[in-house]
Amino acid sequence: MAEAEATKDGPPESLEGFLQSFAYGARNDLLFKFLHPRNGLKEQGGAEFFRRLLELLGEAFDTGDYAEVMEHCVSAQIQGYTPAPNAKPLWAYDDTPWATLARPLSESRLALISAGGLFVTGDDPLPDEPSQSQSIPRIDEFLRMEPTLSEIPLNVDRNALRVRHPGYDIRGTERDHNVVFPIDRLLEAKRSGLVGEIAETNYSFVGATSQLRLKKHAAPAWAQMLIERGVDAALLVGA
Repeated sequence: MAEAEATKDGPPESLEGFLQSFAYGARNDLLFKFLHPRNGLKEQGGAEFFRRLLELLGEAFDTGDYAEVMEHCVSAQIQGYTPAPNAKPLWAYDDTPWATLARPLSESRLALISAGGLFVTGDDPLPDEPSQSQSIPRIDEFLRMEPTLSEIPLNVDRNALRVRHPGYDIRGTERDHNVVFPIDRLLEAKRSGLVGEIAETNYSFVGATSQLRLKKHAAPAWAQMLIERGVDAALLVGA
């Protein structure tokens, strides 16, 4: 029956096409976009991922313990996103971003900058205010956009934080913004004396943006702004 339906609707879907569909395809789920064959798992690794996943799920249904299921998924994500040996980096820099702190961190004023795409309700960085589901198919458009920095006050109502990003699964961030915007963890570090002060204004932008514009224009301008605002160091958190 399956073969007859495949003949009527077109050729059977290949394993490669099936795996590709999880990254901006028919089965798009940004949590599983690491399955795309261009990543480290390749086709055979993707097939083995699902074989073992089903095996572990069957066991978990009986035991109620899903720890191995989660471990399996996390391990596959790491493998999928780990560059191949001797792979040429997509972005190379002529110098190092490292700079020695002028004073100890415990005496420094620190700002948080997240590439996780957070913003405050009423301060949407995009004029058409797309939803998360609307933004995902626009990934190519986002990757050509000028980077936009959203300002987030330190004392902002945490319930007013919103997130939109076409490059990663935002469900974890929606449940807990500290996943990619760890402002509450920084406040804990301040209370423990690890950090001197936290800036009154912190920042976020969508990391899926024009990397050339980010490198050449936005990042230097943002760094100068932080200096003018009396910030000694910035914690950059990726998504």
